[in-house]
Amino acid sequence: MRISDVVERFGGVCDGDETVEISGITGVELAGVGDTTYAVDEPALTQAEAAGATCVIVPRDLRSSSVTLLRCDSPQRYAAELMSFFNPPPAMSPGVHPSAIIGERTLVNESVSIGPGVVIGENCRIDADAVLMASVVVQDHCAIGAQTVVHPNVTVYARTLIGARDIIHAGAVLGADGFGYFPDEGRLHKWPHIGNVVIEDDVEIGANACVDRAKFGTTLIERGAKIDNLVQIAHNCRIGRGAILAAQTGVSGSVVIEEGVICGGQVGISDHRVIGRGARLGAQSGILADVPPGEDMFGHPARPLQPAMQDVAFIRYLTQNRRALRRLIKSADKG
Repeated sequence: MRISDVVERFGGVCDGDETVEISGITGVELAGVGDTTYAVDEPALTQAEAAGATCVIVPRDLRSSSVTLLRCDSPQRYAAELMSFFNPPPAMSPGVHPSAIIGERTLVNESVSIGPGVVIGENCRIDADAVLMASVVVQDHCAIGAQTVVHPNVTVYARTLIGARDIIHAGAVLGADGFGYFPDEGRLHKWPHIGNVVIEDDVEIGANACVDRAKFGTTLIERGAKIDNLVQIAHNCRIGRGAILAAQTGVSGSVVIEEGVICGGQVGISDHRVIGRGARLGAQSGILADVPPGEDMFGHPARPLQPAMQDVAFIRYLTQNRRALRRLIKSADKG
């Protein structure tokens, strides 16, 4: 594909030879002749030049190069569009596989693709261009929005509502009972969980992630949130717009994670906490108290990032100088 054709299709400005041909897009460290890649800063552009990339997608104001450049407002977005163009997902034909089971009073749009072994309960709605891959189970009174893709072996419990353009990866479980018990007469009794789960539009939920139904009301995943593999979200939580939860994050019951929060891998949040808008929680942090908006937290128990890192540095210093410290302590004791 010529660079001139790329510009015509995707926009941007060519700085160099627009007649050169590219056959695909790859990472800057892998790029060679015939490849395009992207660079968000000068070091990445230098690396792409050294690798011999044919074309590099760059911000509009980055320096010139002997390599053909494609200047645009967002190299990452431009690169993502090219990646989808050169590597389109497998085409899913509309239709219902003969082995699928669909319950009574369930409405399935004629453009929906339903794979082998899918089971859909009663009184459900599957909207236009949705895709349900092999062995998906959708229980009664659920809805799945337009263009949502549900990968194999996902389980959607009753009364779960899923929005449009969502991606639910393999093995995810949406709407299982929350983990709630109360002691009485020497044993634990289970709380019924009679609420539901609502997943708004443009959400992605990773493989084997779990979102539990509410005890009362709704467990809510707001628009544009991104949830990684193996994340656990407990009953009655609210995950705000555009929040990012990395792998193995565990969110206890009734936690509110506000808009734009970022949780690193294996973050643990205790119940009934509020994580303020735009806060960032470092990997493996243990959150035992509310977090103010915009705060960076790290450690267990989590503290603001700067004092937490000072503590880490101090412990390292003590470890490195433990013999000298022992001598000083012995000397002080003798004195």
